[in-house]
Amino acid sequence: MSSSYPYRGYSKSDNGPSARANLDYSHASGWFAGAWVARVDFGDQGYPDRSNVEFYPYLGFGFKLSERFRLELAAARYLFDGRIFGKSSDYNEYRAELHCSDWLTAKLEFADNGYQRGGAIVNGELSGRYPVTANLSASAGIAYNYVNVDLAESALYWNLGLTWYFPYAALDLRYVDAAELPTPDGKHDGPSLPDLKQNFMLTLSAGF
Repeated sequence: MSSSYPYRGYSKSDNGPSARANLDYSHASGWFAGAWVARVDFGDQGYPDRSNVEFYPYLGFGFKLSERFRLELAAARYLFDGRIFGKSSDYNEYRAELHCSDWLTAKLEFADNGYQRGGAIVNGELSGRYPVTANLSASAGIAYNYVNVDLAESALYWNLGLTWYFPYAALDLRYVDAAELPTPDGKHDGPSLPDLKQNFMLTLSAGF
Protein backbone atom coordinates (compact mmCIF):
# COMPACT_ATOMS: atom_id res chain seq x y z
CA MET A 1 0.00 0.00 0.00
CA SER A 2 1.39 3.40 -1.00
CA SER A 3 0.28 6.98 -0.52
CA SER A 4 0.81 7.59 -4.25
CA TYR A 5 1.80 5.88 -7.52
CA PRO A 6 4.44 8.12 -9.11
CA TYR A 7 5.59 6.87 -12.48
CA ARG A 8 8.21 8.37 -14.78
CA GLY A 9 7.42 11.97 -13.95
CA TYR A 10 3.63 11.74 -13.64
CA SER A 11 1.10 10.07 -11.35
CA LYS A 12 -0.75 6.86 -12.19
CA SER A 13 -3.05 7.31 -9.18
CA ASP A 14 -4.03 10.98 -9.72
CA ASN A 15 -1.86 11.75 -6.65
CA GLY A 16 -4.02 9.53 -4.44
CA PRO A 17 -3.21 6.26 -2.64
CA SER A 18 -2.65 3.03 -4.54
CA ALA A 19 -2.50 -0.66 -3.67
CA ARG A 20 -0.32 -3.14 -5.53
CA ALA A 21 0.30 -6.89 -5.38
CA ASN A 22 3.29 -8.70 -6.91
CA LEU A 23 3.96 -12.33 -7.75
CA ASP A 24 7.51 -13.21 -8.83
CA TYR A 25 9.32 -16.42 -9.75
CA SER A 26 12.96 -17.06 -10.67
CA HIS A 27 14.80 -20.24 -11.70
CA ALA A 28 18.44 -21.16 -11.15
CA SER A 29 18.88 -21.32 -14.95
CA GLY A 30 18.32 -17.55 -15.17
CA TRP A 31 14.69 -17.47 -16.34
CA PHE A 32 12.27 -15.35 -14.34
CA ALA A 33 8.61 -14.39 -14.64
CA GLY A 34 6.00 -12.52 -12.68
CA ALA A 35 3.24 -9.96 -12.67
CA TRP A 36 1.85 -7.10 -10.67
CA VAL A 37 -1.64 -5.70 -10.37
CA ALA A 38 -2.19 -2.14 -9.14
CA ARG A 39 -4.94 0.40 -8.59
CA VAL A 40 -4.70 3.27 -11.09
CA ASP A 41 -6.48 6.57 -11.70
CA PHE A 42 -5.42 8.59 -14.75
CA GLY A 43 -7.56 11.62 -13.93
CA ASP A 44 -9.89 10.99 -16.85
CA GLN A 45 -13.17 11.48 -15.02
CA GLY A 46 -16.05 11.93 -17.43
CA TYR A 47 -14.74 9.46 -20.00
CA PRO A 48 -16.62 6.15 -20.40
CA ASP A 49 -15.15 2.80 -19.35
CA ARG A 50 -12.31 4.29 -17.29
CA SER A 51 -9.40 2.09 -16.18
CA ASN A 52 -9.09 1.36 -12.47
CA VAL A 53 -6.69 -1.60 -12.58
CA GLU A 54 -3.31 -2.10 -14.22
CA PHE A 55 -1.95 -5.62 -14.85
CA TYR A 56 1.71 -6.06 -15.80
CA PRO A 57 2.93 -9.59 -16.66
CA TYR A 58 6.57 -10.09 -17.65
CA LEU A 59 9.05 -12.78 -18.69
CA GLY A 60 12.82 -12.50 -18.79
CA PHE A 61 16.25 -14.04 -18.60
CA GLY A 62 19.27 -12.97 -16.54
CA PHE A 63 22.93 -14.00 -16.69
CA LYS A 64 26.28 -13.01 -15.24
CA LEU A 65 28.69 -10.99 -17.34
CA SER A 66 31.38 -11.15 -14.66
CA GLU A 67 31.71 -11.58 -10.91
CA ARG A 68 30.26 -8.08 -10.32
CA PHE A 69 27.96 -7.50 -13.29
CA ARG A 70 24.67 -9.17 -14.22
CA LEU A 71 22.45 -8.44 -17.23
CA GLU A 72 18.69 -9.02 -17.34
CA LEU A 73 16.48 -8.86 -20.44
CA ALA A 74 12.69 -8.92 -20.23
CA ALA A 75 9.49 -8.44 -22.23
CA ALA A 76 6.28 -7.21 -20.58
CA ARG A 77 2.84 -5.85 -21.37
CA TYR A 78 0.74 -3.17 -19.69
CA LEU A 79 -2.90 -4.31 -19.55
CA PHE A 80 -5.76 -2.11 -18.29
CA ASP A 81 -9.27 -3.13 -17.29
CA GLY A 82 -10.76 -0.23 -19.25
CA ARG A 83 -9.79 2.74 -21.40
CA ILE A 84 -7.56 5.75 -20.75
CA PHE A 85 -9.12 9.03 -21.92
CA GLY A 86 -11.60 7.00 -23.97
CA LYS A 87 -9.10 4.84 -25.88
CA SER A 88 -7.72 1.32 -25.53
CA SER A 89 -4.20 1.67 -24.13
CA ASP A 90 -2.62 -1.78 -23.62
CA TYR A 91 0.95 -1.90 -24.92
CA ASN A 92 4.19 -3.92 -24.91
CA GLU A 93 7.45 -2.90 -23.30
CA TYR A 94 10.99 -4.31 -23.50
CA ARG A 95 13.57 -3.89 -20.76
CA ALA A 96 17.31 -4.32 -20.20
CA GLU A 97 18.90 -3.95 -16.76
CA LEU A 98 22.58 -4.00 -15.87
CA HIS A 99 23.27 -4.67 -12.17
CA CYS A 100 26.57 -4.00 -10.44
CA SER A 101 27.10 -5.89 -7.14
CA ASP A 102 23.49 -5.33 -6.01
CA TRP A 103 24.09 -1.62 -5.33
CA LEU A 104 23.96 0.09 -8.74
CA THR A 105 21.50 -0.52 -11.60
CA ALA A 106 21.26 0.98 -15.10
CA LYS A 107 17.93 0.37 -16.83
CA LEU A 108 16.67 0.97 -20.36
CA GLU A 109 12.98 0.46 -21.30
CA PHE A 110 11.39 0.79 -24.74
CA ALA A 111 7.83 0.75 -26.07
CA ASP A 112 7.23 1.23 -29.79
CA ASN A 113 3.52 2.08 -29.43
CA GLY A 114 3.10 3.61 -25.98
CA TYR A 115 -0.50 3.61 -24.74
CA GLN A 116 -1.48 2.69 -28.34
CA ARG A 117 -0.97 6.33 -29.34
CA GLY A 118 1.31 5.55 -32.30
CA GLY A 119 4.60 6.75 -30.84
CA ALA A 120 7.62 5.51 -28.93
CA ILE A 121 8.48 5.77 -25.24
CA VAL A 122 12.11 5.34 -24.16
CA ASN A 123 13.01 5.42 -20.48
CA GLY A 124 16.58 5.41 -19.15
CA GLU A 125 17.25 5.19 -15.43
CA LEU A 126 20.24 5.00 -13.07
CA SER A 127 19.59 3.98 -9.46
CA GLY A 128 21.72 3.08 -6.47
CA ARG A 129 21.26 1.49 -3.07
CA TYR A 130 23.47 1.68 0.03
CA PRO A 131 22.96 -0.47 3.17
CA VAL A 132 23.20 1.89 6.16
CA THR A 133 22.60 -0.88 8.70
CA ALA A 134 21.39 -4.47 8.53
CA ASN A 135 17.77 -3.24 8.59
CA LEU A 136 18.05 0.17 6.89
CA SER A 137 19.10 1.15 3.39
CA ALA A 138 19.29 4.45 1.50
CA SER A 139 18.53 4.61 -2.22
CA ALA A 140 18.24 7.17 -4.99
CA GLY A 141 17.60 7.32 -8.70
CA ILE A 142 17.55 9.69 -11.64
CA ALA A 143 15.95 9.03 -15.04
CA TYR A 144 14.88 10.53 -18.34
CA ASN A 145 11.60 9.49 -19.96
CA TYR A 146 11.40 10.34 -23.67
CA VAL A 147 7.76 10.37 -24.80
CA ASN A 148 6.63 10.76 -28.40
CA VAL A 149 2.88 10.37 -27.74
CA ASP A 150 0.29 13.02 -26.90
CA LEU A 151 -0.82 11.43 -23.64
CA ALA A 152 2.29 12.32 -21.60
CA GLU A 153 5.22 14.73 -21.57
CA SER A 154 8.89 13.85 -21.68
CA ALA A 155 10.40 14.32 -18.22
CA LEU A 156 13.51 14.23 -16.12
CA TYR A 157 12.61 12.69 -12.77
CA TRP A 158 14.38 11.59 -9.61
CA ASN A 159 13.86 10.12 -6.14
CA LEU A 160 15.62 9.79 -2.80
CA GLY A 161 14.52 7.66 0.15
CA LEU A 162 15.07 5.33 3.08
CA THR A 163 13.77 1.79 3.50
CA TRP A 164 13.38 0.02 6.84
CA TYR A 165 13.25 -3.79 6.70
CA PHE A 166 11.35 -5.99 9.15
CA PRO A 167 10.56 -9.71 9.09
CA TYR A 168 8.20 -10.15 6.10
CA ALA A 169 7.66 -6.38 5.71
CA ALA A 170 9.31 -3.10 4.71
CA LEU A 171 8.53 0.60 5.17
CA ASP A 172 9.76 3.11 2.59
CA LEU A 173 9.80 6.92 2.89
CA ARG A 174 10.69 8.62 -0.37
CA TYR A 175 10.92 12.05 -2.00
CA VAL A 176 9.99 12.11 -5.70
CA ASP A 177 10.07 14.99 -8.16
CA ALA A 178 10.12 15.68 -11.89
CA ALA A 179 10.70 18.39 -14.46
CA GLU A 180 8.63 18.24 -17.64
CA LEU A 181 10.54 18.71 -20.89
CA PRO A 182 9.26 19.82 -24.30
CA THR A 183 7.63 17.15 -26.45
CA PRO A 184 9.68 16.13 -29.52
CA ASP A 185 7.46 18.01 -31.96
CA GLY A 186 7.20 21.07 -29.71
CA LYS A 187 3.47 20.71 -29.00
CA HIS A 188 1.05 18.67 -26.92
CA ASP A 189 -2.49 18.69 -28.24
CA GLY A 190 -4.15 15.77 -26.44
CA PRO A 191 -5.23 15.12 -22.86
CA SER A 192 -2.49 14.77 -20.26
CA LEU A 193 -1.81 12.25 -17.53
CA PRO A 194 -1.81 13.76 -13.99
CA ASP A 195 1.25 15.81 -13.01
CA LEU A 196 3.09 14.90 -9.82
CA LYS A 197 1.71 16.98 -6.93
CA GLN A 198 2.67 14.76 -3.99
CA ASN A 199 6.44 14.80 -3.48
CA PHE A 200 6.68 12.69 -0.34
CA MET A 201 5.32 9.16 -0.43
CA LEU A 202 5.09 6.39 2.14
CA THR A 203 4.91 2.73 1.14
CA LEU A 204 4.22 -0.28 3.33
CA SER A 205 4.92 -3.65 1.73
CA ALA A 206 4.79 -7.26 2.90
CA GLY A 207 6.35 -10.34 1.36
CA PHE A 208 6.19 -14.08 1.84
